Amino acid sequence: MIVEVALLAGVYFIWVVSLVNSMVSSEEVSLTVSTLPFVLTFPLSLVLSAVLEPTLPGAFVVDVGLTIVVGVLLFVRWVMAIVGE
Repeated sequence: MIVEVALLAGVYFIWVVSLVNSMVSSEEVSLTVSTLPFVLTFPLSLVLSAVLEPTLPGAFVVDVGLTIVVGVLLFVRWVMAIVGE
């Protein structure tokens, strides 16, 4: 269980760094590169939180909530980049 929690915390850390990087990106190529870690680690976080759900109730709900928040913020950043062109 400790390994799964550590991996999930690592995924969330990657999401935070990716989110900060995308907010300071000035061009679409760097925005694409900064969004890629979120897209690649999204399935891993769902699997890890589903594995943790029996021993840590609410882990899946927290993961889905964080996914929605980060996804919406990245979507807004993409819209701002497209409108700014």
